[in-house]
Amino acid sequence: MSVISEDSVRGGSLFRDLSADNDDWEPTEIESLCMNCYKNGTTRLLLTKIPFFKEIIVSSFSCPHCCWSNTEIQSAGRIQDQGICYTLKNVYAPEEDPEITTEKYTRTFEQNEDLGLNDMKTEGYGEEK
Repeated sequence: MSVISEDSVRGGSLFRDLSADNDDWEPTEIESLCMNCYKNGTTRLLLTKIPFFKEIIVSSFSCPHCCWSNTEIQSAGRIQDQGICYTLKNVYAPEEDPEITTEKYTRTFEQNEDLGLNDMKTEGYGEEK
C-alpha cells in the first residue's frame, strides 16, 4: 500500500507561510452566488499559515451588481480535543487527622446566554450538618 503525500500531488503545500516577501502568491478567485441580490459575484480565497499559530483561510466576497461585500477568516486546522480528564493520586499525602474537619462543596460556572456573562454558584458551602 502506498501513501501519496500532499507535496507529490500538488507540487507543494496548500498553505503557505504568511510573509511580506511573497509577491507571487495570489488569492484564488471563484465565481459564487450573492446572497443579497442572487446574481453572481466573486469570492477570493487565500490559504495561509500564521507562524507559531495555525492554518487559516482568508475569504472575501464582493458583488458588482449590488455592491455587497463580506470578509471573514476561518480556521483550517484540525478540530482540537474538547477536553482532557486528569486523575491524580497523591501517594505522599499524610494520614487523615481526626481533629481536622473537612467540608465538601461544589462550585460551578454557568454562562448567562442573554448577557454572555459567567455566573459562579457555590452549593453546600457553610451548611450545617
